[in-house]
Amino acid sequence: MKLLKYTFQNTIRFSGRIVLMGCLALTALPSCSNFLDIGNPPDKITEDKIFKSDNTATAAMLSTYIDMMNDQFGSNGSFVCAAMSSQAGLSANELSYMGTGLTQPPFKQFNDHNLTPDNTYVQAFWRDGYKYIYRMNAIVSGLSTATGMSDAVKKQLEGEAKFMRAFCYFYLVNLFGDVPLVLNTSYQDNMLIPRTPSDKVWAQIISDLKDAKNLLTDTYVTAEHLRPNKWTATALLARAYLYTEKWQDAENESNAVISSGVYSLQTVDKVFKKDSPETIWQLQPVRANTNTLEATLFLVTGVTQPTYQLTQNLLGSFELNDKRKTNWVGFSNPNDLTWAYPAKYKATGATVTEYYVVFRLAEQYFIRAEARAQLSKITEGQSDVNLVRQRAGISNISVSTKEALLQAIEQERKVEFFAEWGHRWLDLKRTKRTEAVLKPLSQSQTWKQGTELYPVPAHELSANPKLVQNNAYL
Repeated sequence: MKLLKYTFQNTIRFSGRIVLMGCLALTALPSCSNFLDIGNPPDKITEDKIFKSDNTATAAMLSTYIDMMNDQFGSNGSFVCAAMSSQAGLSANELSYMGTGLTQPPFKQFNDHNLTPDNTYVQAFWRDGYKYIYRMNAIVSGLSTATGMSDAVKKQLEGEAKFMRAFCYFYLVNLFGDVPLVLNTSYQDNMLIPRTPSDKVWAQIISDLKDAKNLLTDTYVTAEHLRPNKWTATALLARAYLYTEKWQDAENESNAVISSGVYSLQTVDKVFKKDSPETIWQLQPVRANTNTLEATLFLVTGVTQPTYQLTQNLLGSFELNDKRKTNWVGFSNPNDLTWAYPAKYKATGATVTEYYVVFRLAEQYFIRAEARAQLSKITEGQSDVNLVRQRAGISNISVSTKEALLQAIEQERKVEFFAEWGHRWLDLKRTKRTEAVLKPLSQSQTWKQGTELYPVPAHELSANPKLVQNNAYL
């Protein structure tokens, strides 16, 4: 099957009207056969034409998922996928960068919490986040006046667009703090927009996810879990409530995902397989004969020092006989167990057996456990933690206090989600434990208060004089 790769490569703004210049690339992508075959739109498509049919509108949405996996191969990194796992993993002291650029930006700056505003990966996080947000705003706007589309497809695409907008803002607000809240495609409105207080950004994230949850169906529109459904939006909504300390709401939403019956915990060797029933949302590799970049980036062969090496602090966190260590950690020198690397993704051959997991069920158990701990439901929260520990092959915990349960959850999340979507970095930030935990571990002892936020990129400050820099980088 041939898949239409439609990208918004050029955007012309004229008198507030957006004209989208589509770059058509009809390429044989065998690994993408589970996406919809969406037909052939013309080379140049105005907004009116994009939203005139189900096929062309769907093409606009699918282009984002394709680019999320394709952009990560760029030289300056990407907002999503391996760049988030690797660079945020460096910030969280899960990883040490051991490559040839050890003494130069951009990599070592993450390890040392000594980022500069011209760091190329920091720029990529901001740039790609707003690139995708802009597309989602265009889709939401176009759907609102669309004619000729079926109601079912309009609802599906609006739900996906609002979910994706919330997803991007979730990472932007966590990485940078206050960020501009852009909800339309007006050049005049957006060229000089200041940073929006983070509580308003969170409110928009939650609003978009509530809408997405209502618009999307329980089932997936693809055979695999490649496009978000109702439960995908619910999973991110549960996380958003946890991060904003709305404990009862977090428990309710995570419980809804767990109780849906759609997903089930798997043995650790099957968690990252493309057909894993634990996966709530995944991204499909789009390059022929290529699995995930995660495997390419982290895995090593032979007695070779890994470019991204797991720290001794992380390795020492695993309990004896924890299957997560034996299955998800690789050692490139069996006689010297210090050369360790992430090995959650293992497929590097031509046959695609792994998709990139974005949300999985284990997180929902930890969200529910933490929310229950905060609500003083100690026994119930402990049970959630023990379900994940049991599949890791280690004994149950037994705690009697809220504080002990929260400490256990922090520990479990550390060994469950290492080198995965920046979970550890964001967990320490939201619980206000970054300085206490990471300052002593900063490799060059360069920790400075406020560096739990990344700097606003220098290019953005130059382009928009209403933006202000985070305090640690003034």
